[in-house]
Amino acid sequence: MSNPSFASATFSGAEISRLLAELEVPFPPHQVQWRLTNTSNDKRRGQIVAYADPRAYTDRLNALFSPQGWTRNYRVETMNNITRVKKGEAIVSGKVLVTCTVTITGLGEHSGTGEEWADDDNGMTSADAQAFKRACSCFGLGRYFYHFQAPWVDLDEHRQPRRLPPLPDWALPENWRKGRRPPGSNGHGHANGANLHGNGNGSNGNNPSVNGNGHAGTAARDLDDRIAKLEAVVGPAFYRGVLRQHGRASQPRFIRDQALKARVLSILESASRGFGRLQAVTERLSPETVTALLAKLQAPAPNKITDMQTLHAVVLGLEELAGPKRHA
Repeated sequence: MSNPSFASATFSGAEISRLLAELEVPFPPHQVQWRLTNTSNDKRRGQIVAYADPRAYTDRLNALFSPQGWTRNYRVETMNNITRVKKGEAIVSGKVLVTCTVTITGLGEHSGTGEEWADDDNGMTSADAQAFKRACSCFGLGRYFYHFQAPWVDLDEHRQPRRLPPLPDWALPENWRKGRRPPGSNGHGHANGANLHGNGNGSNGNNPSVNGNGHAGTAARDLDDRIAKLEAVVGPAFYRGVLRQHGRASQPRFIRDQALKARVLSILESASRGFGRLQAVTERLSPETVTALLAKLQAPAPNKITDMQTLHAVVLGLEELAGPKRHA
């Protein structure tokens, strides 16, 4: 595919639709990898999640827009004096917080966040990758991974999957282009927030308005619905805390900045996965063990957690205690 100059690109409605559709296409199977996230007490079974290396995201952006047609910028912050549990011991550490903003000339920009413990040797790299991928997902790139289930598989003596699960039919590029979509999706596969583009008069999408087709308004309403549904998953207190802290609003429809709205959705989706891990690990430990760890971390009961920092600390601490050498 030959790419035009993107230095000051403006696209027609048809070009925008084509580019957004190509961003959403799944990665080729050889670029999909699996990462172990959870193990059984005997370490014979493990839960794995699918992902793609950041280089796959970069390759797709370069192929569609050329290296000159998109940019990414990072903002790095740190949080100090955070207590976490590592190898069964409470230690004082910190957090690396990364915000990545991806700008595609002619389509606009989106931001994503990533975080990791400062005492992790690969903490910065992990936080960087998280933030970049989450920003890309706002354009639709890589968003299909959110529809994957995290299967349990048999592990070998090196804690590696003995056999990887096959990719769903809808996650193959050729089937996606034929119209296959994951069960429960909206049927057309458009990533929420990805249609926030310029109106054809040279706007770069930073302050999107509803164009003649109503794409931005539809995407905004879809984002509002997705955000609202997560209240039941993370709980009212956590939900309201994220809206106030990150969206500066009491309801999703009051968040006018669409990039900010997409960031709130990303945070709540991450929290929903965290609460899922929290529920899974508390079922493997005795109530006394859970209570003791919460007291050590000075954390509230699981149903009263209201921020990501506390959720991360509690989940990681309990998962460490649930290891085979830690007896409840």
